[in-house]
Amino acid sequence: MLTQIHIKNFTIIETLELDLHAGMTVLTGETGAGKSILIDAIELAFGKRANANVVRQGEKRADISIFFDIQNAPALQNYLETNDLNNDSHECMVRRTIDREGRSKSYINGIPTSLQPLREIAEGLVNIHGQHEFQKLLKRDEQLELLDGFAKNDALLQELSELTKKWKQTRQAFEQLKASTENVQARADFLNYQIKELDELNLAENEIEKLTQEHKKLSHADQLLQNAQLTFALLDENDSSVTNALSTVAHTLAPIKGLDPALSNTADLVDNALIQVTEAVLEIQHYLEHAEPDPEKLAHIENRLSLIHDIARKHHVKPEALHDLHQRMQEELNQLETSDQQLLTLEASIKEQKKQYAEVAKKLTQRRQKAAQTLSQSVSEKMQTLGMKGGKFEIAFESKESLSSKGMETVTFRVSANPGHALQPLAKIASGGELSRISLAIQVIAAKNTTTPTLIFDEVDVGIGGATAEVVGKLLKTLGKESQILCITHLPQVAAKGDQHLKIEKKNDTKNTSVSMQYLETEPRMQEIARMLGGIKITEQTLSHAKEMLE
Repeated sequence: MLTQIHIKNFTIIETLELDLHAGMTVLTGETGAGKSILIDAIELAFGKRANANVVRQGEKRADISIFFDIQNAPALQNYLETNDLNNDSHECMVRRTIDREGRSKSYINGIPTSLQPLREIAEGLVNIHGQHEFQKLLKRDEQLELLDGFAKNDALLQELSELTKKWKQTRQAFEQLKASTENVQARADFLNYQIKELDELNLAENEIEKLTQEHKKLSHADQLLQNAQLTFALLDENDSSVTNALSTVAHTLAPIKGLDPALSNTADLVDNALIQVTEAVLEIQHYLEHAEPDPEKLAHIENRLSLIHDIARKHHVKPEALHDLHQRMQEELNQLETSDQQLLTLEASIKEQKKQYAEVAKKLTQRRQKAAQTLSQSVSEKMQTLGMKGGKFEIAFESKESLSSKGMETVTFRVSANPGHALQPLAKIASGGELSRISLAIQVIAAKNTTTPTLIFDEVDVGIGGATAEVVGKLLKTLGKESQILCITHLPQVAAKGDQHLKIEKKNDTKNTSVSMQYLETEPRMQEIARMLGGIKITEQTLSHAKEMLE
């Protein structure tokens, strides 16, 4: 339930603090006093698009805060808990600020958030019925949405939406695979030819790297042999070789290293050097015994590398990528060979998904038809009390073959405003007054079935008067026993039915225009009802009439 509204620097409102209660609260005031500004503020707080024009002239920012008691709203409490937006109390505070540049900030329970959570929680907190609601009801999509809301079909519609999405995805996969299989044989033949060529190449993993290294060695065989021979000569082939020189040094140090410890480390280093050089001599000897140019092997490697590069260029890839390309081609060929089985599998899935869809859609249709009977009967009954004796309302169904997330039918609201007249679509009702009354009856009955705790009716009684206005007032008051009702009205008959009465006034001075709001009790309320009855000049007769209405 909506408990408080705080507004600051919003359009012509400087500061407004409003406490609201259960039951039916009516808001009245002269035309142009700014009654609908309150509705605009609530819509903005819940994520409606904003611009800098809403900021009061001369101020930096507009600030709107709305407080709700959510003690009896477990689903909303769970949503806030799940999204870390709760404040460990039974109150929910929604706040939005808009600055001069049109930038806005949003908060839920003091926690900064995006606009989407505001819009999501709005559905569980407040429902606004505007004076132009009947224009929306002329559209068949809106009629179906209203019926689903009345029937509480949210869960079934969600399930149907998911099934439709899944069916479309499977159908798309089937069509794509089917289209590709039309040329599958040509593609398979082409792949077989390419795979056979790569099979014959028989390229091993890392083979190119090994071949490149071997080619580098064989192509420099003469230089390698020449430098190896020179190295052997320098190390061990004559008296001036490194080996002989190190041996001489080692023998020279051997008898004296025990005489002076300072020479011991030097002698060890020379001994180690001699050992390593001796090992190097053995390795270079082994290399020279086996090293020799091999023109035939070099030619074979060059041919192999040339073949690999030629095939890589043919496939527009680097040689190193041929091995992976070979594997991918084989995988694609395997997939093509099993495409017929895949098509059968997808076709079976589509059939099963359509069956599941039909079962859920049938449940939805049954719920809609049952709700349509109840809604039709209730609206028809209300039409009798709204000045349309003998009038009738019904909801007609029309099946459709295509699968849709909205189900397998469309609906049309049909009305006969007078006895003996044929039922016609709501959109063809000629009288604006009749249309607004029928719309009001539908809204009130649909709202009665809603779980939304706060319902706002913004001048939905336009075009109604006399005894019908009295009935409308009673309808809204009855509704106020089940939900919190805020009603902006011009009708004294409706205003007199309110449990609370708020008057909105616009004040002008030489510099500014502002809006004030006050609760009316007893005498002031009677004066306001009299004003609504008689206009600017209030007479004893209108006061007496107002008093009678309030009593």
